Parts: sequence; C-alpha cells; structure tokens
Amino acid sequence: MRSKDSMRRFIHDPYFEKGHWIFKIRQTILTILAWIVLLVPVYWTFSATVFITKSFKGTIWSVNQGRDMFYSFAQFLGGAFIVLFIITLSFTFYNNYYTKHHVKKHAIYDENRLLERREAIKDFYTQEFGERSIRRNQIRYYSVNPQQNFDVGAIHKIYEKFEAKK
Repeated sequence: MRSKDSMRRFIHDPYFEKGHWIFKIRQTILTILAWIVLLVPVYWTFSATVFITKSFKGTIWSVNQGRDMFYSFAQFLGGAFIVLFIITLSFTFYNNYYTKHHVKKHAIYDENRLLERREAIKDFYTQEFGERSIRRNQIRYYSVNPQQNFDVGAIHKIYEKFEAKK
C-alpha cells in the first residue's frame, strides 16, 4: 500500500483539500443548480403524464395530446432500445464466432527467431551498459551524453549482424 506522500504526487483536487473556500462554495452552488436544471423538467414531464390523477390540478396540458405524444415517444424509444439490443447481441455472437473459427490460431511471428533476437539485444545491452543485474538493481540514476545515444538504425543493424552470423 502506498503512503500518503506518494499518493499526493498523483492526486490533486482542490475541492477536497484544506482551504479553497471560495472554490468549494462556487462548485457546490453550480452542482446544486445543475441538479435543479436536470430534475425540474423530468419531474414536470412525469407529473403531467405518469403520476397524474383525476384530482391532480395544474397539469401543463389541458388536453390529452401531450400525454399521447409522451407515451408514443416512450414506445418508440422502447422499440429502438430492443432493436439496438438485438443488433448488438447479434454482432457480438458473430464476432465471437468469427474470432473462434476464422482467425488464425498460430503465431504470426517466428518464435525461435524472436528469442534469438532477444538474446542478441541482451548481449548488446550488456556490452554497452554492463551486466543486467547491476543495471537493474544497483543503478538508480544514469545520465546519457549525446554521444552515447543510439543511431537511428542501431537495433536493426544488430539484428542484421546476428542473422548474418547464422
């Protein structure tokens, strides 16, 4: 588990830190206003359609046209959801079938060649930078001079030399 100091390097949110009172007040007010802007139209629509009773007064529609429009729109969205669900499920099954039966099941690369190249590059790194155990365990900071940078095709040249030796 990481300490609080290391977590502070990654997480920075002024809202949850000490101080920043103006920022916190402003963010809280904006959040409350955003929820009001979201919930008022939803409540208004549902109170005039779903939750309406005969004793309910002050409905936004004086005729049934609004409710009919609401219910037809709800039916359309429900049907669209069902169609999209079926299409998504069908594509998922097709993709799984295609992956299982048509995609090649063997490696596209030559695994022996890859292992040989890996050994060649390990030898090069050992020659350039020293033993791996020393590089990994003892060195914590290393400064590279511009003259020590690899050429653009250095790794490719190492692979070519290695394969020419074979």
